[in-house]
Amino acid sequence: MKRPALKSVMVTWLLLGGMLPAAAEDRASTPETDTNALLTFLGGDGCVIGPHSAGAATAAGFDGDALTALGARLLADGSAEKQGDWTVLGPEVCTIRFPDVTSELTLNSPEVQDTLRTALSIPSLDEIQWLNATTDTLREEGLSLRNFEEQGIAAQELRAVGIDPDALAKHMERPRCLLGGSTELTRALRQTRGWSQDRSFRAAVALIASGLKQGELTFFSDDTLVTPPGFMLTAPACWTSEEEAAITRSHAMLEQHFDTFVRARGAETSCDTNEVSGALMGREAHLLWTQLAGREPENVWIGFEVFWGAIGAGWFEGASIADRGTPRPPLCRL
Repeated sequence: MKRPALKSVMVTWLLLGGMLPAAAEDRASTPETDTNALLTFLGGDGCVIGPHSAGAATAAGFDGDALTALGARLLADGSAEKQGDWTVLGPEVCTIRFPDVTSELTLNSPEVQDTLRTALSIPSLDEIQWLNATTDTLREEGLSLRNFEEQGIAAQELRAVGIDPDALAKHMERPRCLLGGSTELTRALRQTRGWSQDRSFRAAVALIASGLKQGELTFFSDDTLVTPPGFMLTAPACWTSEEEAAITRSHAMLEQHFDTFVRARGAETSCDTNEVSGALMGREAHLLWTQLAGREPENVWIGFEVFWGAIGAGWFEGASIADRGTPRPPLCRL
């Protein structure tokens, strides 16, 4: 939206008899509006008040004393409960949102672009034999001799496992839709930018979480037996029109019911175990989808997207490329 010219603003103000200051005064914040704004802010941090919250709230422009007072009031009226160092706000007062993760990278960053590849699975020679793959089944997958040669598999090697390389489908150029994983992107950032491993990892997971939030990335499959090859771009060139529509609906479910997905699993999972990740990404997540929507899930891997939102937001404290970190409420109970 274009900003009106200064002259136009002044003319309008004069025509209204200089009422602009009074209108602004009428909209001055009240304790109620301040509380609502603070609860909205906390919703993006899991609806918890913990050791880090005062600093985060102050950095976002809120009064640290107001945060403390809010926590005490909600504990007193039963709208929150204490779990160790954390005050967990109930769903009746605070809705957990998919976190707004700030990313230093974009999908157009050169390191990100360098990881993009086609979402085509090229089986190894051992996999071809184990799967009893034939020339016809490879053709049905749209694989060509060039695909194998790009993986370092020569024509004579294919012949040795019973595949006729000359009969493979003609090579087709496919859009680069598959994002390299966090490990690959971390390695690339260390090499190109000289960042530490920790900073590179945090940048990689923030990019993924931000991409999921914006609907630019997805971890999508409608079949529990088909694991997605990785995070995929949601660009129309990467999907059929039917898949694109299903991905859009899946993202709407993620946004609308993020609170339910997190609270349902967190209420039944102890922070003292290593079960949090499995609880978020497991079968229960897509069963919950069925309960919420009254139909089979269009993305049975939606729990994986919930998990990566939590990782990107720092809800697994101390997470690194080698350690998944320690989960904290609301992902679990202490």
